[in-house]
Amino acid sequence: MSATGTLLNMADEVVLGIDPGRRWTAGVVRLGDEALYGWTVGPVDESGRLSPAAVDNVVDMAAFGRYLIRVMGEIQTSARHAPGGRIKLACKVITPPVGRITLAAWLIPRQVVAGVLGFAPDTMLIRPDGHGKRRPVTEHYPTALWPACGPRRNRPATWGPCEAPRGERDHERAAYDIAGVAAGLLEPRY
Repeated sequence: MSATGTLLNMADEVVLGIDPGRRWTAGVVRLGDEALYGWTVGPVDESGRLSPAAVDNVVDMAAFGRYLIRVMGEIQTSARHAPGGRIKLACKVITPPVGRITLAAWLIPRQVVAGVLGFAPDTMLIRPDGHGKRRPVTEHYPTALWPACGPRRNRPATWGPCEAPRGERDHERAAYDIAGVAAGLLEPRY
């Protein structure tokens, strides 16, 4: 604490928000309203080539293991992009589906959440709430998270991979929102 007794609030917390998905999992390191680093990775086939369909067979644990290793690698890399090298993890909870969806669409993201919790049991779990869907994007998100199409290709070259087929950043915007919700839930420090 400084001589003036400055209160440090949620903006001082560096949070890695994680949006788990069947085909893509994304993470964004957030400090206040700033996106410091982000990534989007997907599953790979046996030869290591990107293959979103690699985890379609939900009993193929080797395929899921390859996917989870990639996600964990990006989580570890994310800490290097945070001031002080320390981050708090926050991950969207995968709730039971409403309506008819494929088993993989629910099970694979849920297994990603379980893997993250096994890696970091103190991960904050954030309920789904339309994360990443605020519009217009240019008013609600940092430029690094704006759409990849058109003249504004603002994703920093220093960020991790963005393996979504057309460079979509919707999962990264969701991860940014998840990190913001988590930061708001953290206790202020004195």
